[in-house]
Amino acid sequence: MIIKNSQQDIHIVEDESTTTLGYKVSGGADSAIVGYMLSKFVVEERPDIKIMPITTTLAGKQYQLIYAKRVLEFLKNEFGDIFVEHQTSHASQLNKYVSSQDTLVDETRANTPAKIIYSGITSNPPKKIYRQWLPHTGPSDNRNGKKFPTKNRLTRNPLVNIDKKGVAELYNTLGVMDTLFPITRSCEAWEKHEKYNIEKHCEECWWCRERYWGFGRYK
Repeated sequence: MIIKNSQQDIHIVEDESTTTLGYKVSGGADSAIVGYMLSKFVVEERPDIKIMPITTTLAGKQYQLIYAKRVLEFLKNEFGDIFVEHQTSHASQLNKYVSSQDTLVDETRANTPAKIIYSGITSNPPKKIYRQWLPHTGPSDNRNGKKFPTKNRLTRNPLVNIDKKGVAELYNTLGVMDTLFPITRSCEAWEKHEKYNIEKHCEECWWCRERYWGFGRYK
């Protein structure tokens, strides 16, 4: 399957021996559109494949699993019974979040048929844009200015060279800007933040600013 994009086309193809694909879903706009494209690929080209959702949550961010489940419900309603058991884990501290995600991926590969894992990692906006958002903390500079491989042997990062404007283009191309996008959440404001609201974006954190830069809207 090829989905055209002005920043980089999306190519999804898997070996005939593949029966299950892992899919990291956070409830954010990036992983949601990856899930939509992956589901479309399965239904239209590989109905023999099932998708296994994977989510790691962090203490204080209970919205992650809530929004991930909303995205999965949307995809199930749109594409049908193509999903298998949702694999989840929980990290109690921020400094354990990445390692907890890695552990869950390793366990999924070891204990299930899902060896290949798709994720929604994207490119940052240009530095001259996101430097204006500092001192808000966001992803590091190593997500800029390079043509990263979109896949290796067991990992698929179809958006790794695409920024939020390119992600918004995909939502428009696939016709889900007004259906899938509004049920996603990019905000990383925590419960201690005075504007924290599980159903709203704080409009101040790095991720909110990136979302608005890319989409021109929060919902």
